[in-house]
Amino acid sequence: MKDRKRINLNSYLFANLVIVSVLLIGLWNRKPVWDVSLRFPNLLLILVLINTVLIFREVILGGKPVQTRARQHKQSRQKLRNLNELRAVLRNSPHIDENLINRALLRLREISGSDAVALYILENTQCRQIASAGELPAALNGSRFLNRENSIFVKFPGSLGEEEVGKISAGNRAITFKSSLIRLELTALPLTLHENRFGLCVFSSREAHKTPPIPLASTALFLETLLALVDNAGNSGDGRYKDKSTGLFLFECFADSFETEVERSERYKQEMSMLTISIKGFTQLESSNAQQVAKSAAAALKQSLRRLDLMFCGKHDGEFLAILTETGAEVAEIVAKRVQKTFAKQNEKFDFIKSSDLKMFIGSAAYPADATHGDGLLEKSRESLNQAINENVEFKSYGAINQ
Repeated sequence: MKDRKRINLNSYLFANLVIVSVLLIGLWNRKPVWDVSLRFPNLLLILVLINTVLIFREVILGGKPVQTRARQHKQSRQKLRNLNELRAVLRNSPHIDENLINRALLRLREISGSDAVALYILENTQCRQIASAGELPAALNGSRFLNRENSIFVKFPGSLGEEEVGKISAGNRAITFKSSLIRLELTALPLTLHENRFGLCVFSSREAHKTPPIPLASTALFLETLLALVDNAGNSGDGRYKDKSTGLFLFECFADSFETEVERSERYKQEMSMLTISIKGFTQLESSNAQQVAKSAAAALKQSLRRLDLMFCGKHDGEFLAILTETGAEVAEIVAKRVQKTFAKQNEKFDFIKSSDLKMFIGSAAYPADATHGDGLLEKSRESLNQAINENVEFKSYGAINQ
């Protein structure tokens, strides 16, 4: 319909130009086409004014025609990619856990066309990366984001300083940022989370970064809902048995679970390993910093252990226990080193780590190689931990001590 109207308008303009030309030729030759009583000068003036308006309508009316603007707006909306594929991630997920966030970011990176997508949680003056997909630009590795006075800042590693990414609007609109200090371009999508927490989804590319062609408001709503769902799933169950801060089982639950796993291993003739973990320097930290380190240790355990393994808070602050089912001494050492590596990576974003002497020590004992009953296995695991602390070695297994 719009194309037909544009053709009719051009035809009308052409017809008027023909009429004006005929009238001008008649006046020039002093042979009017029609009778003089029709007042040709007035008719000619009206036609000239009409044609002038039609020819220069864009200049007179200002900007582009309404039809053209509406057509371009429709085309821009059609270019936006939908988020239906993200629904499939949630629908096909076997469990509601932190791995679901990683899978969602992988699909979001494909939909957005960005090289990398990262998800951050900003708590007070700290920044914690909870998930990422793709290869982050080198400038973004080691950098952290800050929420200060309703503005987002990015603090670069070393002595490069910091820059303001942008203001947080009332509607949490996406922020496009291009650094003037280093080679870094990104799009930051603010997220409002449960318990007045603040999140940030960052889209970045190594070269020629562009704003993702996706509905960013819907993306923010999806991520906020997903984080709330995962957080609720992690804290579900009887609160008497889980630590609210870390999500790990309380130490009071350890004895019953431990005896059950020992009996299962004995019945099915399977190996089992016990990890006793202690963080040196934990008790010297302030309460807020100690809570962050405890969360990092819990996150390292959750990322490194399997779903069938069990994780507990220790009897004292800065201590943790882990039962590795169907796991021998050699595999337990690999898992322990993976936990320590992940724990160190989790702490890279904390400034207070540089001024404190934090170190994770792990002792291990295996069933039935080191002990055939629960109490003996726990005692030998603690003995290997003490040996590791005394020798200032990150990991010790009971079998290696007695070799």
